[in-house]
Amino acid sequence: MKIRIRKSFCANRTARAAFALSAAVAATGMFSVPAGAASPEFARSEEEWARLRDNVLEYEEIEDLIREYNVTVQTNYENWLKADSGKTREDYVEEAERVVDDYYNQAANASDELTMITSEYQARMAELQVQSTIDAAEDSTTAQWSNEKTEKSLAAQAQSAMNTYYQLQSQLASAQKNRQLAAESLEFTRRQQNSSVGMATYADVLSAQQNLQNLDAQILSLQNQIENTRQNLIVMLGWAQDAQPEIRPMPALDLNRIAAMNPEADLEAAYANDYTLKADQRKLENSVTVSAQTVHASAVENDKQQIAIALNSAYQSVLAAKAAYDQAALNLDVAEGTFSSAQAKQRVGVGTAMETLQAEAGLASSQSDLEVKGLQLFAAMETYDWVKKGVR
Repeated sequence: MKIRIRKSFCANRTARAAFALSAAVAATGMFSVPAGAASPEFARSEEEWARLRDNVLEYEEIEDLIREYNVTVQTNYENWLKADSGKTREDYVEEAERVVDDYYNQAANASDELTMITSEYQARMAELQVQSTIDAAEDSTTAQWSNEKTEKSLAAQAQSAMNTYYQLQSQLASAQKNRQLAAESLEFTRRQQNSSVGMATYADVLSAQQNLQNLDAQILSLQNQIENTRQNLIVMLGWAQDAQPEIRPMPALDLNRIAAMNPEADLEAAYANDYTLKADQRKLENSVTVSAQTVHASAVENDKQQIAIALNSAYQSVLAAKAAYDQAALNLDVAEGTFSSAQAKQRVGVGTAMETLQAEAGLASSQSDLEVKGLQLFAAMETYDWVKKGVR
């Protein structure tokens, strides 16, 4: 494993403040950058550090940002260095046995009966923990894999959050377009109500007002969701909650990735990379009792079954997302035709501006739906790849 020198939390805050100040002065504008990194300077090139320390978030940077700046990842690794690094199964057992000895020594040297009874009881409880430690068959390596799984899972969560952020942005744009239609529809309905022929009723006006209010509430909800998602995302990656990094667009959708997916062929890679399976196999190797061997052997077999299920499920999700994306593309073609037809009719006087606006709103909704379905398909493909890389 590549050892990364971790700074303390306070040191991270100091490093963040110093770097943020220097960066702000250089750019003649105040902004925050990620916190103090986990790795030493020599672990990456100057170009890599510059890319991670700028005030820009790109999807491709997420795994590295999680590794260097996520507080949970840093804390886990610091704890591993202090408590687990280099330890064997026997070391864990010896530590548990020392606790038992300490309690028995306290009982032997007790100055009163209550202290003696209490210490003996604690010793017996600690003896049970010794057996539990033996059966667990954990060591430094299993602890390391547990931390690595957490790191990769957080990276997957951050990628999903960035994807959700852009899905919400697309939905917001569609809702704002629909609000424009609703506002014009309300004015049109009012004019009809006030006309001499009374083509609209007061109830029609109230209905149009309610529609506009509903869209205002939807827009406000989407804006709140977008900001909450943005804050959670940037905090995971080391920025302060009130920071305003530039969030670059998601990568382009590559449909060729689907053709390269094969759950049967990819299963061996998923087995080899799965962190839980590796840990359980290690525990099986470390087991010294028949009961522990039975438990861990069962866990290994269950892991393999669950990996196969997860990989196949992820693949089916990709296919379903692709079908939804294709349908959204067809719907967009229809909406484009409807909008073009409405424009043509309005030009020759057989269609109204309201009909054109309605068709335009339908087009905007279809465009948003295709964007969202594309992002959902991208997320499904990422989930499949994460299962291959050992995270499920």
